[in-house]
Amino acid sequence: MYAEINKFKTNNFCVVCKSSAYLRETYAQSMFICPVCGKYIFDNGTVSYFLSETNNSRLYKVSFALRIISERGLARQDNSFFPAYRQADFEEMLDRPEPQIQDKLRLLLKHLGSATAFPGNWERFDAANDYSVICARNAEESKFYLRALGDEGFVEVQHDGQQPHSVPFKILAKGWLELDRISETGADSSNAFIAMWFDSSRRPFDEAITQAIADAGYVPVRIDRVEHVNRIDDEIIARIRQSKFLVADFTNQNKGVYFEAGFMLGLGRPVIWVCEKADLVNVHFDTRQYNTIDYENVDNLKKRLRLRIEALFGRGPHVSG
Repeated sequence: MYAEINKFKTNNFCVVCKSSAYLRETYAQSMFICPVCGKYIFDNGTVSYFLSETNNSRLYKVSFALRIISERGLARQDNSFFPAYRQADFEEMLDRPEPQIQDKLRLLLKHLGSATAFPGNWERFDAANDYSVICARNAEESKFYLRALGDEGFVEVQHDGQQPHSVPFKILAKGWLELDRISETGADSSNAFIAMWFDSSRRPFDEAITQAIADAGYVPVRIDRVEHVNRIDDEIIARIRQSKFLVADFTNQNKGVYFEAGFMLGLGRPVIWVCEKADLVNVHFDTRQYNTIDYENVDNLKKRLRLRIEALFGRGPHVSG
C-alpha cells in the first residue's frame, strides 16, 4: 500500500479506530498507517490519551478528519507525508459538527468517482475500511449511503455474498453529471473570497484577514491580486463561484462589498461578516441580524476571524505546521 512499509511493525492497531495498522515507534512519537484513518503521527502523550478514550462513541469523527487530511496529502502514496497531531487537535475534531446526510452522500459519490478508472468501469467499494471517508460510524452505515446513491440513479450496485463489505459498483451517467455539478458549486473548494475596501489605509486589516484565512488552512482570494484578462465584474463573479466561503468587511460601507456578500448568499454559501467596531453602527439595517465580528484592532480581527472559520468549516487542507 505504501512505500518502505518494511520499516513499520505489523500486528499492531490504530489507537483511534482500533483497526489493524502498521506502527513505527521512536522515543517520542508513533507513526501509524491505518486503512481507515490514513497516516498520522502522535506524540506519546496523545497515544496515551486515545488509549484512555476506548469508550468514546464519537471517535469516528476523528477517523474522518484524519482520513480526509491524509487523502489530501500530495505524497500520500509514500511515507514522506505524515501529519502530526496534538491532543488539542483531536478535541477540536470531536467538537466539529458532523456532516449532514446530503454531505455524506456527496462525499461518497466523490470517493467513488476518484476510485473509478474510467466511466463505465466496475469497481469495488471497501466498506470495511473506507467508511471513514464520509464520517460514517461503521461499514453498515456507509453501505446505507451507497444504496441511497443507487436509489437516486447515480450508481449501479451489485451484491456479493462472498465479500459483503466489498461492494461492486459502477457510476452511471447521472452520477458523472452530478460530479460535474458538484465540482462547479465550490462546496469542495479551499478558496475564501475577500470582499472589502482595498484602500491603502486598510492594508493592515487586509493583511490580518488574509493571514487569518491562511492560518485556518484555506486560500485567500483577493480580486486585485489575481491575474486575469476578463472584465473585472465577470472575474469577481467567477472567483466567488469558485470559493467555499466569503469574508466580507463592511468597514467604510463599500457598496461592492454588499453586492459580493449578497451574491454569495444567493448561491446558498456562507458569508462571514466582519466590521470595525467603531463603524458597526453604520452597517445597513438589513444586515444587522447577522453575527458580525466587531473587531477593535488588527490582532483582534485576525484571532477572531481564524476561530470563526475553524468553528464553521474546521481546519482547511492547507494548514501548515
